[in-house]
Amino acid sequence: MPVFLQLAAGSFVIVLCAVLHLGIAGVIVRSLRENPALVEIRSFWTFFFRTSGLFLMFLISHTLQIYLWAFCFWLMGALPGHEAPIYFALVTYSTVGYGDLTLAQDFRIFGAMASVSGIFMFGVTTAFLVGFFARTLDARKS
Repeated sequence: MPVFLQLAAGSFVIVLCAVLHLGIAGVIVRSLRENPALVEIRSFWTFFFRTSGLFLMFLISHTLQIYLWAFCFWLMGALPGHEAPIYFALVTYSTVGYGDLTLAQDFRIFGAMASVSGIFMFGVTTAFLVGFFARTLDARKS
């Protein structure tokens, strides 16, 4: 696959991932704004379950994005079967990159863009959770 097509396809998938991830974050933000009581922490268990819910929402988002990348690797013929594309997407998106499974030269740039996507989305998740914890701890002081 030519470099330009790899860049275009990878950019398109990154945009899809961003829309998905930011959409889920937007739903969370809207629910927190519409119900400020969600930030008030009355007990350890309240904090535990609300924080677990946030983690679960973001975990679902990241998982869907990994499956999206895996589907693209499979659809493009970059990796055969079902297990190999999911495995490769997971280790690439998370930037672990074991190197035990590699792409042919025709798909390397597209594959590298999965790691760019993962870095961006994990950054968004981290920023969101830091903001949530800061707001929650501030509400706790009041």
